Amino acid sequence: MNAGVTDRADAGDPFEEFSRRIEEYRALGVNPFSLATGCSVKVDVLTVLYPAIRSVRGELEMLGMKIAPRRDADVFPRTDGGFSTARGIYRSEGDVEADSGALAELSPSRAIVLAQVHRALAEDSGALAEYIGSIYSRVARAAPGVVVGKGHSIVTEGPEHQFMLFDYVKAEGEPSGGYVVGNNDTIQVIDPAEDPGSPRQAAAALFNSLNDLYTLGAWRELRVIPTVDAPTDELRNRILRNLRELSEGLGARVMDSPQPSSGALLMGATVFAETDREPPTFYDRVAPGMEVMVTRPMGDLAPVNVYMMCMLDREIADELRRQTGIGLDGLLEIKERTLRGMATPNLAVARALEDFLPAFGEDFDPRRHVAVTTDVSGPGIYVVRELAELARASIRLDRVPLVSPELSEFATANYIMPNATAGTNGAIVVVADPAVLDGLESELRGAGMDPVRIGRVISRDGPRVLAPSTLGKYVAAKAYLREFDLYDA
Repeated sequence: MNAGVTDRADAGDPFEEFSRRIEEYRALGVNPFSLATGCSVKVDVLTVLYPAIRSVRGELEMLGMKIAPRRDADVFPRTDGGFSTARGIYRSEGDVEADSGALAELSPSRAIVLAQVHRALAEDSGALAEYIGSIYSRVARAAPGVVVGKGHSIVTEGPEHQFMLFDYVKAEGEPSGGYVVGNNDTIQVIDPAEDPGSPRQAAAALFNSLNDLYTLGAWRELRVIPTVDAPTDELRNRILRNLRELSEGLGARVMDSPQPSSGALLMGATVFAETDREPPTFYDRVAPGMEVMVTRPMGDLAPVNVYMMCMLDREIADELRRQTGIGLDGLLEIKERTLRGMATPNLAVARALEDFLPAFGEDFDPRRHVAVTTDVSGPGIYVVRELAELARASIRLDRVPLVSPELSEFATANYIMPNATAGTNGAIVVVADPAVLDGLESELRGAGMDPVRIGRVISRDGPRVLAPSTLGKYVAAKAYLREFDLYDA
């Protein structure tokens, strides 16, 4: 297992250090206060993204394009001729038109998509639908039958930084057994207190994208297509170099591809892995008595965001100490420990999960196999609600384990984060029979992980998630909180 990437050196006054770093960002033409840390940069799925996708899906299907249901990653059959990829980057319908001849010649079967949209669109589902729908429809006409297997949407500050990126996939030959799993994830920065070109920033970005593959137990034959943008060529090249070195450290094949050139800070990758196991998407086999486990505590982004706000305003730091007893030294220690976790690949989880999945073509056996997994990153604890919807199950949560309950509560009470259970390259939720989880938990603890059982499936009459009322201390966003049935613990 790769060790976490560490960049921070011991330093002097933290306020002076933070001010100096802010000036470095500004010298690059980047407003660090407009950056969202980690998966906080994602378009809100519940109130904006999902409604936008629903509104355009019907028209696109009439044009022959299929948008796959929401899953952690795209899964498609492995073929004897392998697969090739090509990248298209479009700022408008006209860009797609200019690329339509090459796109028709390529005739891709699938696409993995990144949409970077400015804040006005990211807060309005109708406006977002209009923008992405216009580009999707042009792609659908140029590449009939293409399947959008996975989409990822993030927020940028200005309309000049807006674009959609399509990594097209063309499979060759006949199915040969097994699957290819693909994903794209990007962030702007993981910690504004660090150099944006540091190895740890790139590590969190890359490993966050890989996490959706690892969630499905897929880690073999890795391919990485970096996705990087930056205000200067020097910074872009540093980030690309870091991503290449980190990828090669995992034994991945790194593929060169065109990059965005909007000038906004962006880092991540489209990633692929192969597996000879059936992926843990047995939603119809989720049954009462199965238990829910997370591979480690959640809420990774709370310490980073609280630290940033404390550095911006000493009064917030004073209030943190008064409310929680956590001073700056303690806060920095928690933040550094959390960042080390985000800059470490969850490869041990993928390897362990692989041992509890059916072989390709084998039937699911609840006594031996994991039923369902999902990644707890951007939406945080809300992913359990999504899982309940997919499984049509009722789930009772007994606890919500967090990296720092005190910091998550402080971030919520002081309106620093709408959802202080969110993370980046975070925990993975696993649903399985208790005996299966016993074996998996043993492997994870042997690899140095800290898995926690958080609840159980109580019936198949869902979707419904019962959660302790203390969840309200960690989630301020009412749209998310009302999706849970809260009870007094």
